[in-house]
Amino acid sequence: MKNTTLLLAVLLLFTATIQAKYVKAVLYMEDGTMKKGLAEKVEYNDSKVKFKTSEEAKKEKISSAYIKKIEFVDDDNVKFTAERLYATTANLLTGKFSRSGKKRWLYIIYDKSAKIGYITEQGSNRPNAGGTSRVITNGSTSYFFGKKNSEELFFGYAKSAGSDLAIGTDSLIQKMSQEAFADCPKIIEAIEKTDFKVKPAIDQLEAIFDKNKCL
Repeated sequence: MKNTTLLLAVLLLFTATIQAKYVKAVLYMEDGTMKKGLAEKVEYNDSKVKFKTSEEAKKEKISSAYIKKIEFVDDDNVKFTAERLYATTANLLTGKFSRSGKKRWLYIIYDKSAKIGYITEQGSNRPNAGGTSRVITNGSTSYFFGKKNSEELFFGYAKSAGSDLAIGTDSLIQKMSQEAFADCPKIIEAIEKTDFKVKPAIDQLEAIFDKNKCL
């Protein structure tokens, strides 16, 4: 868990305060090269990344399709990693799974043998957990998880701004874990035995992933 609550608070503050601010960044390109300089923080659906090699340099707009991940460093020397991954959701009524047609930007907060990423919406449209319609969110944060080396993360639950209550926790996390960790029965079993309403779900997921490795 390791200061996860504090880290999440910093990440959410980071989301709200640097929308149009360039910070130090390293772009890891799909062709294996790197670009070092300054970049604006990316949003979930961003198709381009605003980047420049220095404060004085001309701004570039680089297609997200050419970038695998970005490591940001803010003014307090805190690092944030954004990675392009497929996001899979499940319809709560039909149980049908739906994967995003393109890779999306998720911020990674746990990356060991399993991976946890999140997106934060500032009162804008996004697909709901069912993946079948669009809803207006009010500063909600959605958490996704999956295997470390997978290009796909699965929706686990969402939280509204200013609330510790998680939406769609136990049953949905259990359902998604069966897909995300199909070859990791220990993780599936541990998740099925966990009551995610007792403690913050993110802390409990990290504890499960720390104890039950999925290689």
